[in-house]
Amino acid sequence: MIRAPPRARHSNKSTDTSIDTQITLLLRMPGKIMDHRARYYCDLFRSTVLFWPPSYGKTVIVLDEESQGDHEFGEIVINHTRKHFPEYRLEVTYEALPKNKRVLEFPGAPRDPNYNRQLWSSFFFDLYTNDPIIAWMDSDVAFITPVTKSSIFSGTKLRVLGWDCTFHFPWVKQWAVSSERALGLPYVADYMSYFPVYIYRDTFLHCREYIMKHLNVSDFEQAFRLFYFDGNWLSPVSVVLSYAWFFERDRYDWNMKLCTDLTEYNKRFPVGATIGPEHLEDILSQPQTAFHVRYGEFLHANILISYCLSQEAAGNHLDVCLKHNFSLSDNFDLLHHDLQRVKTIETNTCAGKNADYCLQVLGDHYKEVGLEIKNNLRQLNWRGVKVVEKLTKEMGMKCTDFIY
Repeated sequence: MIRAPPRARHSNKSTDTSIDTQITLLLRMPGKIMDHRARYYCDLFRSTVLFWPPSYGKTVIVLDEESQGDHEFGEIVINHTRKHFPEYRLEVTYEALPKNKRVLEFPGAPRDPNYNRQLWSSFFFDLYTNDPIIAWMDSDVAFITPVTKSSIFSGTKLRVLGWDCTFHFPWVKQWAVSSERALGLPYVADYMSYFPVYIYRDTFLHCREYIMKHLNVSDFEQAFRLFYFDGNWLSPVSVVLSYAWFFERDRYDWNMKLCTDLTEYNKRFPVGATIGPEHLEDILSQPQTAFHVRYGEFLHANILISYCLSQEAAGNHLDVCLKHNFSLSDNFDLLHHDLQRVKTIETNTCAGKNADYCLQVLGDHYKEVGLEIKNNLRQLNWRGVKVVEKLTKEMGMKCTDFIY
């Protein structure tokens, strides 16, 4: 009988995290590439000043150390933030290339060296902040509704979302191969379905240490080349959270959806590591707060919808909102486990008998946001959006309008 590996000595650490704990919003990107600069300004920066309260924690951008273009971009974003958004704390840090070039470039590599560098960097996010929690953002992600403490925490545990409904995709099957090489344990779920991904900072360190021990190597460059070396794609977030499932499960609140029968799905797991009904959530109990812009352009409309529903909950009646007359049901897509798939997999999450539950979830979300606005605990000001759009235009780039 196969049994689960023993929980690591740190598995029960930080199970009672204060919801006032500082969180680092962390982004890894190449600053020299214009497309990525546009993504940062139009997607993350513009939506952050609208939906991420500065009281939650600082933003950290990790750039390439050897690139002059990255250093130039770093200076630009620091100056723009300090001048126009002094309430937001921004840090820019620079990461050196790995010593072995074959970490990033090897025969048959499924992605280019720039992309592989971001994959590599993802295992070291703990080195770039001292905050206990990291909010991991992809470079093509934008916030879509106000982030609240309820969307981050379930009680005192960090919320994790994931599902198996994409396992028929070739690249997800390849993620599973790479993850199982790294951990020597079954791939748990697709955790690339949501952002930000909230992870304890020390989980990254623990994961690296475990992988090196499992692969019997003394440094992580050696380890990385043993699990990412051929045509199989890699999802670092799924590796780290699969590690957390096996060794730090009690530190997180798991909210997964399965398109497979639970009994059948659990056959892949060793005894003691199976998924229970308490780890499942068919309809999210909190809305998704961000989306992959490149794969979900149609979701842009929800940014204005969320803004207007928040202002309405605060008792503010704005002209831009009154002309649309939005309702909570216009936000139903945000309760899907994977916003890229709302039109293709498990569509109409809130249809029929589920509608009342969805209305309650969204109503509670906007009530929380509205109370924060009323009590001056949160600013939800469109002025910041306009400022970022103006800065973007001055840099020779243009953003898709949020207002319609």
